[in-house]
Order: sequence, then C-alpha cells, then structure tokens
Amino acid sequence: MLGKTHFAVGMASALAILQPQTLPVLLTGTAAAAVGGMISDIDCGTSQAHQGADKIMTAAIAVTSIVIFIDYRFHLGVYERLMQNSSVSRLLTGLMAFIMICAYGSRQPHRSFMHSFPAMIMLTACMDVIYPDAAPYFGVGFLSHLLLDVFNFRQEKLFWPMKKGFCLRLCSSQGTVNRILLITGNAATILLVLTSVPIRRFASLILAFLFP
Repeated sequence: MLGKTHFAVGMASALAILQPQTLPVLLTGTAAAAVGGMISDIDCGTSQAHQGADKIMTAAIAVTSIVIFIDYRFHLGVYERLMQNSSVSRLLTGLMAFIMICAYGSRQPHRSFMHSFPAMIMLTACMDVIYPDAAPYFGVGFLSHLLLDVFNFRQEKLFWPMKKGFCLRLCSSQGTVNRILLITGNAATILLVLTSVPIRRFASLILAFLFP
C-alpha cells in the first residue's frame, strides 16, 4: 500500500485497539502510530524509492514537530511525562539506537529487514526507551503496515534474516483496495479522535464553562 494509506491505517488501528485515556497519550500515541505506520518504507533501492523515503522521514519529523509545538503552546504535559519516565541519557540512547536501526534498514532491499517482525520489535523497544507511553502505539502502527503489505503481490521477509518471503497476492498496492483503505483509515482516525475519552472530557469542560 502507499505511504499515506499506511499513515492513516496506522493511526486508526492504534487508536481503535489501545483507546488512549489522557490527552498527552492521545497526542503522542497518535503521532507514534503515524510514524510506526510509515517507517517501514524507508527501505529502498531505486531513485523513486529514495524520494519516497525522504517524504516519509519528512512526514515523521513534521509529526514530531507538531506534537512538540502543541505541547509547548498548550502545556499538555507531554514533556513532563517524558522526563518523569526517562532521562536525557536514556532519551539520547534510545534515539541514537532508533536512528541507527533506520539507517541500516534504509540501505536494505525493499520489504526485507524493515518489513520484518525483528525490525518491529527492535524499533518498538527503542520507542519504549524514548517514550514508554507511545511505544504500544508505534508497535501497532508498524504491525498494521506489515499486515497490509502481506496482501500485495511482492513478498515481505517477515522473519528476516530468513530468506523466505510471504505475500497473499490478493491486491495491488496502488489499486482500488488501497483507495478504500485510505478513505476508511482517515475517516476512522477522525471519528476515533473525536469520540476518544480525552476529547469527550475536554468537550464536557467547555460545555460546563459555557452553560454553568
């Protein structure tokens, strides 16, 4: 499937399964799921794929920057929660490990290491070191990518470094199924965010303020 489809489905899957209970977790979890849903496709072997990988990294940086700005502007407690569960040395260690794994994966053939369960486990572990609250959301987003791609015609080496690949050959990565998943993923993400516990609590506070 295309990157924007993985982006949408990754967020929708994580929100539906994990159901965040606080606003900071909703914010960071949604962002982590989006990155997890896209990050597999940094592996590449052609100039076109390199351009796609650059877009994925740009989107990941943009999502992270938005979370940082929102937390700074509205004081949601993301930074405080981060430092409560971590330290500067732990944060840097996790981040460096994450970058090194992605750097290695970006130089591997498409749908090999970065489309495997070992990569998912390692990167989710790095996310757990960086920000534990977001790690499950990242893991679900990553897993959704692997599951979607297995329906395509190109094999994934899910159990890398084993050479055997897996695919069901049921649909094209750019066809009608991809478009349906993109629309469904976006709609589900919006619905899940708007009906989430933190947003409902926030709406109740606003209504109580407006109509005491």
